[in-house]
Amino acid sequence: MRRAPFLRGLLLLVVAYAAATYWVFTRSAPLVAARPVTLRFAHWQIERGPPDGLTAVIRRYEELHPRVRVEQVAVPSALYRQWLRTNLTGGTATDLIEFAYFLGGVDDVPARYFEPLTRYMDRPNPYNRGTALERVAWRQTFADGLFLMTSQSPEVGQIYGVTLSQGSLRLFCNRELLRRITGRTEGPKDFNAFRALCAQVAEYRRRTGRPVQPLAGSRSNARWLMEMLMQGCVAGMNLELDRDGLLSRNVTQSLEDYLQGRWTARRPELRAAYALLREVSQQMRPGFEQLGRDDAIQEFVRGEALFIFTGSYDATSLARLAPFPVAAMHVPQLTPDDPVVGPYIVGPYQEGLLGTGMEMYLNKDSRHKEEALDFLHFLTSWEGGKIFSAHSGWLSSIRGVPVAPEIEVQRATVNGYHTGTFYMGLGPNTALSFQQHLNQLVGPQGSVDRFVDALEADMRREAAADLRLDLRAKLTGARAIDSELAAVASLDRLEPATPGRAMRRSALASNQTLAELRAAEAAWILDHPAP
Repeated sequence: MRRAPFLRGLLLLVVAYAAATYWVFTRSAPLVAARPVTLRFAHWQIERGPPDGLTAVIRRYEELHPRVRVEQVAVPSALYRQWLRTNLTGGTATDLIEFAYFLGGVDDVPARYFEPLTRYMDRPNPYNRGTALERVAWRQTFADGLFLMTSQSPEVGQIYGVTLSQGSLRLFCNRELLRRITGRTEGPKDFNAFRALCAQVAEYRRRTGRPVQPLAGSRSNARWLMEMLMQGCVAGMNLELDRDGLLSRNVTQSLEDYLQGRWTARRPELRAAYALLREVSQQMRPGFEQLGRDDAIQEFVRGEALFIFTGSYDATSLARLAPFPVAAMHVPQLTPDDPVVGPYIVGPYQEGLLGTGMEMYLNKDSRHKEEALDFLHFLTSWEGGKIFSAHSGWLSSIRGVPVAPEIEVQRATVNGYHTGTFYMGLGPNTALSFQQHLNQLVGPQGSVDRFVDALEADMRREAAADLRLDLRAKLTGARAIDSELAAVASLDRLEPATPGRAMRRSALASNQTLAELRAAEAAWILDHPAP
């Protein structure tokens, strides 16, 4: 009697197991996609929007290529540098990797770990057949012609990656709160009008008791706004120091000029700019330097800040998270009649960079280079750009890709000055010093004098350390050319030379010479600093 229930239960278990096994192997989707090639690419764009856009592009690519599976590996930005260095060194990195020149401390990575894409750039993107870009060289299909990628390359003339998006920096406004405070919905037209609006916000806060600030504050958002304002303040100074006649300055030139005594943090333009930064910081909640970018977004979404200054990459997140209408507005311009920095303003400043971004690089050690390159072609094609933009809410980096009217305002404004260096750190050492001493400028007891004195105390040593890092990156890039030059020379000995190969050899040799010349100049300056 006791064994019968046990046997019935055992029989039922066997039948259930058999039915489940039959279902798994005959009716359900496979547990692992039956695709012989798996591509993986890593990025730190975990905001609302970009992962959706990439997922949509992947879905379409996998429809076209049933043998390839593509996986996203999303890494938080705070961990990205450690993840990058660890996985590249250990040989466990993904096939495609997002990388950017502004990460800091990783200048040697491109030449050591990434595959140059230069040789593909003069050929049309095969996925643009049937579009207006069908016969256009791959490089010229990007809105900026990959200008920024080329200018930031550690090897002169070499292109290591391609970009997916373009954008700008904007003030995002709680339009409902703006109407409540001012009775209107238009933003300030210039920085003097912004000052007046900040005073209205303070009066509204006093009258209602609501904890409302003009600007949502965090370490990141404050720095981005300060960089843009600095750019407007130092344009004239940069043009004065532009001894090469390039109408712009890079960090290498600025480091060399500092060590040769051509500028210091005590210049009147910089002192005025620092005073402006202190003024702006007082429009954010106290302690913003201890807060992260997500904290600023939460402050804005809670209705505790009228504006948040951030990149267009946050537009989708803000639109989906905020319980009120969000409007993107242009940043108020500094004008020559400004009471703080007016004498140093030479004209309107450019809102954002002309270059495209979200740069994707090909891992030298990828086991599927051909497929990875093909996916990059699709990702940066007209169709791929259209899919990405439609699902992410970001502007595509590709020329002619249509965008929704509501994100048209995100396009960078190009009719303004952008002269390069903005003197908030010229490398990892000077940037760290600027950040460490910033409390002496923006803190309750801060002042321009205290801040400048603190900066100048160690500036010479830090600038020299940053220039040495820059020199090492230039030499690493120059040495990387040797192997390709040797390979071209060997081919010329084995078979008749071709015009294309001759042009490549000439470009490589001249680029290497220029890189070595710049490295020699930096080395001489390090050995002969000004008193």
